[in-house]
Amino acid sequence: MKDTKITVYNSLSKEKEIFTPNNPPIINIYTCGPTVYDHSHIGHSRSAITWDFIVRFLRYVGYQVNWTRNITDIDDKIINKSKEININPEKVARIYTYSFHEDMIALGVDWPDYEPRATQYLPQMIDFIKGLIEKNHAYAIDSDVYFSIASYSEYGKLKGQSITELEKGFGRIEPNPKKKHPLDFALWKSIKTKDEYGFDSPWGKGRPGWHLECSAMNYALYEKCLDIHGGGDDLIFPHHENEIAQSEAFTKSRFSKYWLHNGMIMVNGKKMAKSDGNFITIKEALKKSSPDALRFFILNSHYRMPLNYTEEGITAAENGINRLKETILNTQLEPNNNYINLNFENEFTKEFIEVLSDDFNSPQALSILFKLADKINLEKDRNTKLEAQHTLIHLSKILGFNITNDITGINETIKDRIFSNMIESLMGWRTDFKSNKDYKNADKIRELLTQCKVEVKDLPNNDYKWHIKL
Repeated sequence: MKDTKITVYNSLSKEKEIFTPNNPPIINIYTCGPTVYDHSHIGHSRSAITWDFIVRFLRYVGYQVNWTRNITDIDDKIINKSKEININPEKVARIYTYSFHEDMIALGVDWPDYEPRATQYLPQMIDFIKGLIEKNHAYAIDSDVYFSIASYSEYGKLKGQSITELEKGFGRIEPNPKKKHPLDFALWKSIKTKDEYGFDSPWGKGRPGWHLECSAMNYALYEKCLDIHGGGDDLIFPHHENEIAQSEAFTKSRFSKYWLHNGMIMVNGKKMAKSDGNFITIKEALKKSSPDALRFFILNSHYRMPLNYTEEGITAAENGINRLKETILNTQLEPNNNYINLNFENEFTKEFIEVLSDDFNSPQALSILFKLADKINLEKDRNTKLEAQHTLIHLSKILGFNITNDITGINETIKDRIFSNMIESLMGWRTDFKSNKDYKNADKIRELLTQCKVEVKDLPNNDYKWHIKL
């Protein structure tokens, strides 16, 4: 499998390219992790699951992958949160880092090889800034330090726009009338009051700029050109554009050979936002679906495409993963459930590798799992059926699923949801009957619910509550 030819869509060149690592079989991948100021949301789950399955596949075909996912634990959002809840910023970062790790474990996302936190690399960030100043790519204003985009001739190449076009405004751009250019971005931000959170530096107390953190950590870990830099497509500008500019200005060499970006998640067709009431954390999502179902929902759309989160979509994903699980019920499993390292060479594995080699096409990979499921359901020969079941388990693990888990739990989740919806429908009819003074039918519904161990309590204004009383 080491001869597998993989193509990827490179956001830098804006086209698909044959993937050729800098130093095969080693691949160095850096993906942007969360800023830890709140519980992670389903957008983070898409990013995490995307890079998790891509790393799994690259390892499966024989590459030695070094995967780094950073933690941003210095940021204005963290400081604002600390003021809001009256907790030290360091403690805020620790609390939500732990929360993020809980979510990743729940989702079955593998641990990265490296998970650097910004606070661990402050000396390297200061040295990075010094180097940019010495090379005339950065300048100090009072106690702030900015990168000069005019000093880097290729600024805008990732976004694919000229500086004039970029000036119209995108993303997080620091306002300061003293800057040489409006798009010059902060490398070091000074504190404005003595009691403000910050760190000592040659330019005074302050904190590093968001963009600088990733560049300095990358340089400290790898020094040379990355093979893949990944993240959400909302980071293309200004974050990744600025990473490229400062890194290549500092090293005088290419920062990353390939740039891969996953699409964003919307909720019911709208951008997710707390102000719109459609902000869904991973923890909230996992109360309504299994981890495998959420992974299925995400992988059923190509990683570069936008994704719309709906209850109907999650229910369909739950049914889909349930269907796969049903095909391996009563299957004789391998010792220690070891399927990744076993050799399964057949028409299904070949096609599976082929579709994932085309820019990690997970929807097509899922369709192959269902082709296998159909074969399993129709197959009469016991040995052939067992081989197909083992192949299904093998390929599902490459995508990060754990379909050998007991199916009962996921079935019960679906049944609970259906039962709750049925009760709510009956209660809606009962309310209508009462409003129309049809108490006979209203009482019949209450009697039916009582027989089903559902106790109803009427409240003022036609409201109610119910619970199961065993």
